Amino acid sequence: MRQIFRRLSSIIVFVIGPAFAAGTAYYITSRVAITGLYDWSVLQQSTLYQNTYRISASYSPLGGVSISGDQQFTIDGSACSGVQSCSAIVSFVADVGGDYVATIAGASSSRLRVRGSSTAYPVKAHVVGANYTLIGVDNGDATATFTLTSAGEADLISPTFAASTWNNVGTATIMTDTCGDSVPSGTSCQITVAFTFNADEAASAYGYILLQASGNTRQQAPVRLTLLLPPKD
Repeated sequence: MRQIFRRLSSIIVFVIGPAFAAGTAYYITSRVAITGLYDWSVLQQSTLYQNTYRISASYSPLGGVSISGDQQFTIDGSACSGVQSCSAIVSFVADVGGDYVATIAGASSSRLRVRGSSTAYPVKAHVVGANYTLIGVDNGDATATFTLTSAGEADLISPTFAASTWNNVGTATIMTDTCGDSVPSGTSCQITVAFTFNADEAASAYGYILLQASGNTRQQAPVRLTLLLPPKD
């Protein structure tokens, strides 16, 4: 009886074992690697720069190469389609100073029991030029004073300002502007903005001012300031 049981067990193992092995999916991942410059260092305005990046996949052809971020970066990945490794040229040109960033993305294709994957590679560049910082202070009388500091390697030329309100509630009006036509690097100037509620709006204890600055540099996000408004007479 024991011999019969052992023989049946051997038959079951022989029949079932290979069936499980044949149905098992053994996958490997085709890893993507990108090598090249991370920091493009300090660049000049309105000048074209190019750098070459090596992109490769470990087990399968590349499925695509792209770049995202600041539009001043572009990539030529035409040599990367359907091959396992390639060289892609990234170009950069910017007409105004500031910091620029982008991300190179590479993906490998899936094939049979090879899984595709993707990877991202950041790049950054700094362009010599003007730059600024902007901060605001509540004056306590429904006005705010914003201080712009020219912080770049070059002077800030012809700065302009646009005042608005949060969700368009109330009105923001620029009252004074000491910045003039040029703000030398390392110096500051002031802009005063007044806040009032419109006639058809319910007054509250707070007002919200947004001030947008621009010039020969990258436009930064508006600075928002909350005013604690004095009570009405």
